[in-house]
Amino acid sequence: MGHLLGSDIGGTFTDFALLDESSGEIRIHKRLTTSSDPSAAVAAGIASFDAQRLRDIGTHVHGTTLVINAVIERNGARTGLITTSGFRDVLAIGREKRYDAYDLRISFPEPLVPRQRRMEIRERLHASGRVLEALDAGSVRAALSALLAQGIESLAVSLLHAYRNPAHELAVRAIVAEMAPDLPVSLSSRVLPEINEYERTSTTVVNAYTQPITRRYVDRLAARQREAGIGGELFLMRSSGGVTSAAVAREFPVQVIESGPAAGALGAAHYARLAGLERVLAFDMGGTTAKLCLVKNGRVERSTEFEIARVHRFRKGSGLPVRVPVVDLMEIGAGGGSIARVSQVGTLQVGPASAGADPGPACYGQGGTLPTVTDADLLLGYLDAAHFLGGDMALDRAAAEAAVNTHLAQPLALALSTAAAGVHAIVNENMASAAKVYVTEHGEDPAGYTLVAFGGAGPVHAYDLARRLAISRLLVPPRAGVASAVGMIVAPISYDSVRTCRVPLAGADLGALDALFAQMGDECLERMPRVDTAAQVSNERSADMRYVGQGYAVSVPLPDDALAALGEAGLRACFDAVYLRLYGRTYDELQLEVLNLRLTAIAPGASQVTVSHHGGSTDAQPVAERPAWCPLAQGFVPHRVYRREALGAGFAADGPAIIEEDESTTIAGSGSRVSVDGSGSLLVTLPGGRS
Repeated sequence: MGHLLGSDIGGTFTDFALLDESSGEIRIHKRLTTSSDPSAAVAAGIASFDAQRLRDIGTHVHGTTLVINAVIERNGARTGLITTSGFRDVLAIGREKRYDAYDLRISFPEPLVPRQRRMEIRERLHASGRVLEALDAGSVRAALSALLAQGIESLAVSLLHAYRNPAHELAVRAIVAEMAPDLPVSLSSRVLPEINEYERTSTTVVNAYTQPITRRYVDRLAARQREAGIGGELFLMRSSGGVTSAAVAREFPVQVIESGPAAGALGAAHYARLAGLERVLAFDMGGTTAKLCLVKNGRVERSTEFEIARVHRFRKGSGLPVRVPVVDLMEIGAGGGSIARVSQVGTLQVGPASAGADPGPACYGQGGTLPTVTDADLLLGYLDAAHFLGGDMALDRAAAEAAVNTHLAQPLALALSTAAAGVHAIVNENMASAAKVYVTEHGEDPAGYTLVAFGGAGPVHAYDLARRLAISRLLVPPRAGVASAVGMIVAPISYDSVRTCRVPLAGADLGALDALFAQMGDECLERMPRVDTAAQVSNERSADMRYVGQGYAVSVPLPDDALAALGEAGLRACFDAVYLRLYGRTYDELQLEVLNLRLTAIAPGASQVTVSHHGGSTDAQPVAERPAWCPLAQGFVPHRVYRREALGAGFAADGPAIIEEDESTTIAGSGSRVSVDGSGSLLVTLPGGRS
């Protein structure tokens, strides 16, 4: 038993949580992200802990936005692509589908690999995997020579139907090893052995495009870790909500493309379990973005449909598809650093542009002059200028007033407080609108959920957001401002496997599918770090199923029973339950088919971690009282101010109240009831839904 470290790089702050596994004690740290070299902030944060604890760290779990930023900012490796003859332009052709039928100036993201670096080779497989045309090694050598002459730094190989038979791709890799042994190679049969040519090729290209930069980053991070005296293993958070080794992340960086947000959702799920809540809506609002995620029965919702670098932020189909398991998040450009401005038609708008960590909001005093959500929250009385980050970072109220007054209040002829309240209301309404769409698309009603708020800005905005969603209960975990780092600690070790096996359900050999699931389980066990026996691992199985003739499938969770024992009728019942929830009806007269099998192998993490404050009292008294904005009263009303570490389990008080801790501040509005549960989480009961 030693220490376990979680670190998460965000757009504005980098968070740390250090767990003593023997005592359960957690130490927290938060600092501004270093945009030029994110690993520098990690190194500085690690140095904030004493040397003895660092020597005792057995595991460091890290989350980063490096991979997704490399794609968005187009600063990845110079990548080449080898495809089957006739499929050179699959990245440009895509699905031949317009994401907006009425946009006459529609545009799509440029492929990560330009046409001159996409080469064809002679070979051909049947959809069954049978060889129709043998691989022509000479064409491979010619294509590779042409790519090397163009100075490629990484290579993607995506051959037709390689998901059924990887032999030709493996032969290409062998030739590359002869001609360019140091060239990183990403094979689609290893990155994504799944049907759908465009998505498989796009995912493989993203992996190749980010592989060199990820390798350098992971190696640099590991070196900084060793220099700090940490001898334990380095793990990275996967987009699906599990933990993987640094070696797997170096080979498959596409698997860690959305690692930070996934950890926050896991942290919310952890505290939902401790509070005995079955249905929660996780709400993570940091400095740059806000994320929403459904959690049912302590488990986060996951998806394999993911896009990055969208031309239009909220238009599905306008980005680059990445077909990997991800925590199913709704993400919008709404954070503490979101910039407020007056639009061309004279209305107040907030986001999605952010001031980030540099220069940051005006009140940070680092040169920022534009008004942000954090500036508005300070002027509304929600934040204490002298207590931000526990007093380590004092806020400049005068700078916030100047920014809001110059850019918002004066142009709109509004009072300073009215302009600030407008910023707060608009960003909350933006998030509420996104939440309604996200929850409704999952066939759910937000009113039936508890809102779990975390992130530096989440607890400040959660009360008004819950009111707008007609949610009657709010939960704020202890140390909510670093919940993503805590999520790293509680995250399980996991690995995902997928196999395409398109078969009609009627008359299907279900025993053969069971055998395929067994092979997938062995593959996961082989690639999972620190797992020695299958007894340590539990498997979650699902199948992509659809009516014969449909173009899209739905993900159907499967029970632990063997499919052969479940039978065709049992499988159909599983499909019907999902389809009915999503679309309101089923079609018993239509035949079904299975498209893909999916398996996630999971070894549990530190499931009993709590980070509650010690020594709190049930009768703690407020430390101050200050006026803060009340959306119901449309004016300032007195709010009692409490220090969160002083609140023990069983504490209860009526709102309006402000509960401050070093990493975040919770607002409990008029008419609410605040209490502390046994795990140290704040429970805020709202007087009703939206007024």
